[in-house]
Amino acid sequence: MWNTVENLELSTSFDAMAFSKEHLRDIESSLTIWLAMRRPPEEIRDKLDLGYTIKGQDIFLEEIRPVFKKPGEIGRYPFAKVKYEKTSELWKIYWMRGNLKWYAYDPKPVVDKLELALEEIMMDTHHCFFG
Repeated sequence: MWNTVENLELSTSFDAMAFSKEHLRDIESSLTIWLAMRRPPEEIRDKLDLGYTIKGQDIFLEEIRPVFKKPGEIGRYPFAKVKYEKTSELWKIYWMRGNLKWYAYDPKPVVDKLELALEEIMMDTHHCFFG
C-alpha cells in the first residue's frame, strides 16, 4: 500500500497478522502528525525528507535523500525503529548504531502508546536519532 503526504510517496507495507485495519489507520494517523511536525522545510525536501515504512510489527522512521555519489537516485535510510509487541501491547524503541545494528533506546526502551514512542524519538535526549 502506498501512502502520500504532500505529494511524497511514503512506502508502507501491511501485514494482516500484525495490525487490524483500525489499528493501522490509527498508526498511520499518528505517523502523519509526527511527520507534519518533524519534516524539514518544503524548499529542501528534494535533498532531505522524512518518511516511514511499516513491515509486519515494525515501523521504520527514515531519512529520504539522494544516494551519495548517485544524486539521481533517492535512498531511504532508517534511523529509528518502533516495534509493536502484540502479546504485551507495548511499543519498543530502537536506534541504529554506526555498525548498522538496532539497539534498544536506553532512556526509554518501552512505552505503552505509539505516540509516546514518537515523542521520545522527537525529544532525542541522547542524540541517537538526529545527532
